Parts: sequence; structure tokens; C-alpha cells
Amino acid sequence: SAARRFLWWAQAGMERVMEAPQMWTQEDAINLCRRIEGVVPFNGCHVALTGGCLYKHGKRKDADILFYSIRQSNGVYENKPKVLAAIQAIGIKVLKDHGFVVKGEFEGKGVDMFFPELPLRDEEYCVAT
Repeated sequence: SAARRFLWWAQAGMERVMEAPQMWTQEDAINLCRRIEGVVPFNGCHVALTGGCLYKHGKRKDADILFYSIRQSNGVYENKPKVLAAIQAIGIKVLKDHGFVVKGEFEGKGVDMFFPELPLRDEEYCVAT
């Protein structure tokens, strides 16, 4: 009947909506940082884990990763395109580049990448004073 088909359709739609997003464990985030650290020093920077995956217990919706310059290099400012190419080569998708913040994804999980030495160029991340 039409009512039965509608209920099946509604239930199938709700199951898709209710699917839990992929979540990060601290161990997963540390492993990703190790993979990144394997490729970014060649491009003038190191990586550090920060945010909820480091400071809080339990699974988190995204991993917050900080990129900072090696003192003897030209720094992240000049090398950011190479850094982004290197992390894409290990499987991180770059979704949106806001300058200081780059939104990405790795194995279906969110990754927020911070380049604090760079200027912020997207008002979405500006803080009103």
C-alpha cells in the first residue's frame, strides 16, 4: 500500500540522517600527526596536535592540527602550497582554505589545520571585539 511504501521511505531517510559521523580517537589523531610529520619537514614545518583530541576524553568530531615553521627554513608562509600538496599525497582532502585555517577530511573524519603564522583571509573565522 501507499502508506507502507511511505513508512519504508521515511524510515530509510531517517537511517541516513541518523548515521553517526566518523569520529576521532586520540590514538587515531596522533597516528595522523605521525604520518603528516613524515612528509612536512621537507617543506619547512613541523606538526602538532591540539584541541579536543589532545585535551579531552572520548571521541571527537574533528582533529585540530597545527603547522609551525622550522627555524632554519623559509617558513610556512612560503611553503604552504607544498605542505598542502604533501598532505594530500598521504590522503588528506583539502576542502576549504581560509588562509590561517584549512578545513579538510581524512578517511571520512574532519581535520582542521591551523597555520598561525599566516594571515586570516576569511571573515568566517574573525572574532568580533
